[in-house]
Amino acid sequence: MGRLNHQIYFYQVMASNGLWDVVSNTDVVNINRDTIKEPGMCAKRLATEAAERCNKDNITVIIVFLCPVSTAERRHS
Repeated sequence: MGRLNHQIYFYQVMASNGLWDVVSNTDVVNINRDTIKEPGMCAKRLATEAAERCNKDNITVIIVFLCPVSTAERRHS
């Protein structure tokens, strides 16, 4: 979870051990916070960071951004 322009955003990171073996959870949050203005670049930046940390393993990163359902949308469901 992070904050951008006074809005809260949620995302889930699904990745192989090629990321998690060399990038900590805290680093993932910090990297995403710095990249969140371009959501399409977040996964690429994480994979690049893992590769730059001399990881010889395969690296797979998927980020799913979750949007809260508005009150109006919940009433119509």
